[in-house]
Amino acid sequence: MIVTQVDAVGAYSILELPFHARSLSMAGIGTADPRGQDVSAFNPALLALSGNESQYFYLSLLSHPAGIKSGAVVWRASFRGFPAAITMRHVSYGDFTEFDDDGNRTGTYGAGDSWISAAASYPLMPGVAVGGSAGLLVSQVDDVSATLGLISISTAINVPRYDLHVGLAVNNLGVTFSSFTKHVEAIPTSVAVGITKKLKYLPLELSVDGSWWSKEERGVLRVGGEFKLPHDLYLRWGTSSYKLGQMTQNLYRDIITGTALGVGLKIDKLAVDLGINYGGVAGVIMGVGTSWRF
Repeated sequence: MIVTQVDAVGAYSILELPFHARSLSMAGIGTADPRGQDVSAFNPALLALSGNESQYFYLSLLSHPAGIKSGAVVWRASFRGFPAAITMRHVSYGDFTEFDDDGNRTGTYGAGDSWISAAASYPLMPGVAVGGSAGLLVSQVDDVSATLGLISISTAINVPRYDLHVGLAVNNLGVTFSSFTKHVEAIPTSVAVGITKKLKYLPLELSVDGSWWSKEERGVLRVGGEFKLPHDLYLRWGTSSYKLGQMTQNLYRDIITGTALGVGLKIDKLAVDLGINYGGVAGVIMGVGTSWRF
């Protein structure tokens, strides 16, 4: 399990992680963010409301505490009029030392998660879309693995008059094809709702997301924003209620715990994003992402 601001419970924490630097720098915002690079995981319906029919290729790499690495490759395009995305995500937890029953070192083994998915969206009417995704997750520790089949369904609404987007998603409904042991881990299915609004008198797009995992009886609230500056420069920030579980009684550390920051720059068809999220005692996550429009 990744020890980060995500604070995931149990196995399959890959399902709750932001994978692009833009999402990371906004504390994992994505349920109603039409320009998010993680929409295929957070809310596929937003694919039809992005306002751009170009093809995109996304690449991102994130560095987590304890030597954990994650990355994603995304291709977004329109297939027969349906905005769609194909995504490959991977988390490497590193190498671990293996011992026998007598405590003698016998070698090393690796652990990681891989998740491939396809998402599509359909515009029901102007400003209203539905979407869904289907994917396969393989989690492996040495030569033992667990395999899940996953689907997500969502809807999104754009209200141009108020520069407002609203999103609702049920993420990670699934079935376990195989598990590590006879005990089958619960799949972290969640319900998420979000609002993103472009402010009238500030160059700021503000987002608020909430997610709830009924099986674990836990939830999270996220707030983030993006300032658009001249020359296609973007400044981003975010925080979440996960910070409440990382308090240490150190005033200055507690204030900045759970804070995410980032910067983005667009140059013609190329965009580059940098993000950082400070999780207090959980450590720091840093990420870089890029996208090409063609």
